[in-house]
Amino acid sequence: MSVPATAEGALLRHAANASRVDIARLAPPGALLVVVPHPDDETFGCGMALAAAGDSGRRIVVALLTDGEGSHPTSRLFPRDSLVDLRAREFTEALRILVPDQQVSVERLHLPDGSSRIDTGTLDSLTALARQHDVRAIWATWAQDPHCDHEVAGKLAAKVAERLGSPSWSFPVWGRFGERGLPDGMAIFADPAMNIRKRAAMAVYASQTTALIDDDPNGFIMPPALLDHFATHPEIFIRG
Repeated sequence: MSVPATAEGALLRHAANASRVDIARLAPPGALLVVVPHPDDETFGCGMALAAAGDSGRRIVVALLTDGEGSHPTSRLFPRDSLVDLRAREFTEALRILVPDQQVSVERLHLPDGSSRIDTGTLDSLTALARQHDVRAIWATWAQDPHCDHEVAGKLAAKVAERLGSPSWSFPVWGRFGERGLPDGMAIFADPAMNIRKRAAMAVYASQTTALIDDDPNGFIMPPALLDHFATHPEIFIRG
């Protein structure tokens, strides 16, 4: 995936006139399942809304598809196991900041970062997880995000929601940028108090936002303009 340097795109232009949505509509009372492809997508994509859901008494369940081991594939300072451990610690701390008043239930699926796919076993596992927690709403990255793992997360969540008859919402991450078709049912969520937590959680992800891992020329680092965008822009949700 080519990472854009600036925060511009068709979805962002459309979002400027989108209606606002409240947490009661995004997440009815009960448990909320959030399906994310990598550690950090829960924060950058829906951190404000996730924090608001926790504050509103929703029980939070997060299904993490991959361990994020593909972000710096040739680092010698942080070989695979060290990188997985680092990203897991960042993920745990970010969730603690976003949802401080409950223990978030996390299911790690350990799919391969950068080459995950939908299979019956994964779909059945996610469905069982949702039923175990009596999930009443499902969020996931947008299936039209230009990254295979984001696409898989979105499609898996849609299939689980269909099986359960639960409402679902997608949150674009990389699909915010660039020119692509506009979906129906777009809304935005913003909460200044929850944005404080989102910014704090974003700062935890030093592996993705700073030069902490500086020995991999192909390693990922969030461009400054996009970092500022995710810290300040309302979150975008698309009804499933």
